[in-house]
Amino acid sequence: MGNGERSKVAAAVALLLWLATTSSAWAGRRTVIVRSASLTAVPGGYVSCRVDARGTAPIGIVATIVAADGSDVTEFGSSFRSAPAVTADGFYYAEETSGSQADTARSCRAKVTGARGRDIHLSFEAFGADGTPLGAVEKR
Repeated sequence: MGNGERSKVAAAVALLLWLATTSSAWAGRRTVIVRSASLTAVPGGYVSCRVDARGTAPIGIVATIVAADGSDVTEFGSSFRSAPAVTADGFYYAEETSGSQADTARSCRAKVTGARGRDIHLSFEAFGADGTPLGAVEKR
């Protein structure tokens, strides 16, 4: 095999290795969109959404409260992340909460990267002005 043939083989091997590593990394970063069923907010009350996920790659979650017209009415939220170094089970974990006091709030939508759909749990709840639970929906 001549030098020209060796360099072509080396280039082909390098390309295959690059494709193998980038495709597996990309598979863990695909976006899964999860939506709740609709609940009706009451005047003076609020709605709350919680999304939990686990996966073998770092997880990103953006949870938003959505109005009937599709607009984002999220007013508050919090999040938590943990890595395999602290969980000791080889998984990343993430939790994101969001909420709104908007009377127009109707559902929750979450965009999740780094987790499979079966490893994502969404709960959406509506509360009255006094904090009394009025209804809840879940999606796994």
